[in-house]
Amino acid sequence: MAVQIILEAFAAYRLIWLNMLPDKYITAAVAVLAVMVLLTCLLLFAGMGHGPHRARRVRRVIACVLAALMSIGSVAASLMLYKVDETVQTVTTTKTTLQAMVGVYVLKDDTAQSIQEAKNYSFGVMSDYDQDNTAQAVQTIESELGSKIETVSRPSMTENAQALYDKSVNAIIMNEAYVSALTDTDDFTDFSDKTKVLCEIPIEKTETIDANDTGLTAVSSGSDETTGLNQEAANMDITSQPFVFYISGSDTRSQMLDTSRSDVNILMVVNPKTRQILLVNTPRDYYIPNPAGGGQLDKLTHLGIYGINVSMKGLSDLYQENVDYYGQINFTGFETLIDAIGGITVDSPQAFESRGYSFKEGPNTMDGKQALVFARERYSFNAGDNERGRNQMRVITAVIQKLSGEGAKLLLNYNEVLDSLQGMFVTNLSSDDISALVKMQLDDSSSWNVKSYAATGTGGSEYTYSMPNMKAYVMYENKDMVKKAADLIDKVKNGETLTDSDVQG
Repeated sequence: MAVQIILEAFAAYRLIWLNMLPDKYITAAVAVLAVMVLLTCLLLFAGMGHGPHRARRVRRVIACVLAALMSIGSVAASLMLYKVDETVQTVTTTKTTLQAMVGVYVLKDDTAQSIQEAKNYSFGVMSDYDQDNTAQAVQTIESELGSKIETVSRPSMTENAQALYDKSVNAIIMNEAYVSALTDTDDFTDFSDKTKVLCEIPIEKTETIDANDTGLTAVSSGSDETTGLNQEAANMDITSQPFVFYISGSDTRSQMLDTSRSDVNILMVVNPKTRQILLVNTPRDYYIPNPAGGGQLDKLTHLGIYGINVSMKGLSDLYQENVDYYGQINFTGFETLIDAIGGITVDSPQAFESRGYSFKEGPNTMDGKQALVFARERYSFNAGDNERGRNQMRVITAVIQKLSGEGAKLLLNYNEVLDSLQGMFVTNLSSDDISALVKMQLDDSSSWNVKSYAATGTGGSEYTYSMPNMKAYVMYENKDMVKKAADLIDKVKNGETLTDSDVQG
């Protein structure tokens, strides 16, 4: 019984300290634990010295079994609560992320099969971009080979790729995020077919982030230059004040997030008092100023190469709205999260097929893989990337509805949900913010009014900051739609309830 009391007390302490459940649930849980201790006590000590000896022995056996079961349950509950806290701390406080994956590329018909066989090669490197990661990769290669390597500098990714094609160098060293951008150009769409990777060098970094120090710089107008949080967000109560949350979908499929293009760029405007959510999608090819390039024009998706803070700043400038927080998830994390919550139901406006899956017009029940295919497809639609953006918002809406409608039920799948986030999701929301949001939703399980709006534009071909020597497909912004999106954001912040007619057109 003493062990039971200690373990139950520790479980109650963990539950209270986590501060993620409403007070009514905590009170009920503590009351149940107290009743179990009282029952064990009664079975052990009630009627001492009275009644048949055998009856007392049976009561004591039952008491011991109950104490053992409650002890085991308390340990399991404590471990669960510990894992919840650990995951929240991982995605909000200290995290080790894959900053970049740098590859050594040679032509497909090159005889070298390993970096050791390329010891005497000349290696092309970029001089104007990604110098720190490239320098670390060169240092790692030289350490592996035990000798210096010959490097030939050219300004951009396209010039280095062309040098490899022309055999002016034997190999090039390039961040894989830039390679994905390189394949956007007409001249290098076949880069993956013409080359092979001799080796990959992961560049890791450890960051510490807390509620008042995101490690970002000037992510939005009026932000603090040191912390990156605008002053309103730094002291915001997100359970009562409206805020803007940037959802970034990384196109990496690694098991950890890295710095790469952002294929999903959605601003989620949340007003917790009115239970209103507005999703604003911006096409990945939008041609906007790149803060990392001194305002030179670039594709929105390329901004993610320079860090999520750059994407936030670019979107903040586009809509003239403060972007308070971010959440970044990669495609692998997206799949596992959908599976962990038991799948979602998404209403598709049209039937189409993609990558072996068929989607009908109307409601479609999807697992993680199906939802990812649905969210990534663009070639089946006349509207192309614009319709893909709308589908991404439909998927996010389905996730919000599932989480808000079955929040308590999903606690039973905590293990799968938490595992789906490990290493594949990061946010600058504080752990206190996340706890407050979970508590608010569990305390009041009412649904949210979710509306979505997608800015669009017209296509063209332009030079970009990230690819200065070669034109790439871009989308010119529709200024009227950008203004309307900004107006809708203001309406949500001001407490107005949006209707379908508000977000049409």
